[in-house]
Amino acid sequence: MNTQDILKNANNISLDEAALAGPGKLCELWPTVKEGLELLEAALKNPALKVIIGVIVAAGDAIIGKICK
Repeated sequence: MNTQDILKNANNISLDEAALAGPGKLCELWPTVKEGLELLEAALKNPALKVIIGVIVAAGDAIIGKICK
């Protein structure tokens, strides 16, 4: 699954809301987490790991778009 597929299917991502410690916390932390993941992705030389980090960022963006208003 690529980044576009994840973003297109964001409404199909199921979440355990109880595990989020309240969606406000994730909404607050995501920009910092995303920045860290993007820095890590830029530093990696392994293309497979770059793709994995990119997918995690795309999924995070999709989830944030779903729960943070």
